[in-house]
Amino acid sequence: MENEILFEPSPKQLEFIEAVFSDQYKYILFGGAIRGGKTYAGLGTLLLLCKFYPFSRWAIVRDTLQTLKRNTIPSFNKICPRNFIKSYNQDTQVITFTTGAQILFFSENYADDKELDRWKGLEVNGFLFEEINECQEQSFYKAIERAGSHIPPSRYKKPKPLVMATCNPTKNWVKDIFYDKYKNGTLPPDFCYIPSKITDNPYVMADPDYVASLKNMPTYQYMVYVEGNWDVQLKIGGEFYKCFELDNHVKNINYDPLLPLHISWDDNVNPYLPVGIFQIKGKNLLMIDEITGINPNNTVKSVCNEIIRKYQGHNSGMFVYGDSTANKEDTKMEKGYNFYRLILDNLTQFKPTNRVTSSNPSVVMRGNFINTILEKQIYNITFTINETCVNAINDFILLKEAADGTKLKEMETDPKTKVRYQKVGHFTDLTDYIICAAFANDFQQWQRGGSAIKINTGKVLHKHAY
Repeated sequence: MENEILFEPSPKQLEFIEAVFSDQYKYILFGGAIRGGKTYAGLGTLLLLCKFYPFSRWAIVRDTLQTLKRNTIPSFNKICPRNFIKSYNQDTQVITFTTGAQILFFSENYADDKELDRWKGLEVNGFLFEEINECQEQSFYKAIERAGSHIPPSRYKKPKPLVMATCNPTKNWVKDIFYDKYKNGTLPPDFCYIPSKITDNPYVMADPDYVASLKNMPTYQYMVYVEGNWDVQLKIGGEFYKCFELDNHVKNINYDPLLPLHISWDDNVNPYLPVGIFQIKGKNLLMIDEITGINPNNTVKSVCNEIIRKYQGHNSGMFVYGDSTANKEDTKMEKGYNFYRLILDNLTQFKPTNRVTSSNPSVVMRGNFINTILEKQIYNITFTINETCVNAINDFILLKEAADGTKLKEMETDPKTKVRYQKVGHFTDLTDYIICAAFANDFQQWQRGGSAIKINTGKVLHKHAY
């Protein structure tokens, strides 16, 4: 069909297009994993804008003209119908369409233009930043300044100012402005973030060999560029868990219904009430799942209901671990109740056994023990986290060591509730508790400098369980 864009949008791409044409947002980021269809969604949306708004003018921005020519323009040529193009001035990099609308391929060129003089006098209705993470924050604000400055002839409708962008997960200003605020629910109403994963692209998923080959990527790159994880990062020094390595300690792990569930709790409720779900095979501790009870679901009952929902029908037993300081009677609860009594009562269908220790081991001592396990598999103990447990993984990477060898408690204030809380470390704490309790004999022997006797994993309640 004449002037028909040469691609069929996936549901996720359609979500982006609909966000643009809803007139609800001025600043829209389509961000996440590689091969999520972000580029074609952005370019296709611009072509639609050029079709629906005659004599409008738009700019596609990348860091350099070389990058535009190498990556963006070839993609544009694949989906732009030739009969929609009236002219292409390669000196000015301006395409004029049969509707009179124009697209300018605009290079940021920050290395040679740190004052952003090239932006002065730029008159456009909107922008598409391809890989906005490659550009400077001040360029984004320049785009806000210039969007809407072009006025079409009087009889043609002027589109609302619009800044669109695509990118992979990044640690720079884009994360601060878009993703972090999206995650904590403080994104301004005229901003929109649309997350994308490779699984959102049916055309890529139709090639199982390619998808399988991605598993050969290093764990960090896989989590960031395939799963679209913005929060995970490489170690940069000063970590409390010095021997934790993504490639060694993060794997794909499946729940085994024949093994007991070992659940460990940290009794903080901000930023969430966390629980880790573990299973033990021999001397292999496997963190198979995590649950974060976020306000208003940061209650024992709500988190227990989520455990029940996820593991309905589990009949191989359950053991409960956690912070011993929560084992005291709580005056906020009914007399005779404490944190763990409430947990046990809510999970009675699993016949849970309380394994919470009478006191917590020294932070320094248990940290050294766990680091030795991670480095040397001492006493043949191994620890692995399921790749889906992103909060636990981030805790192990981000938690820093204080000057006295304990855990550095970095605090943050919730922008909505104004409640202060410890930023990271809740999942590492609950992991400490289960390791030191489930492998109590090994821990005791290690502290004495001797050899281990046996593992304390709990009685297996199913005849086929390990």
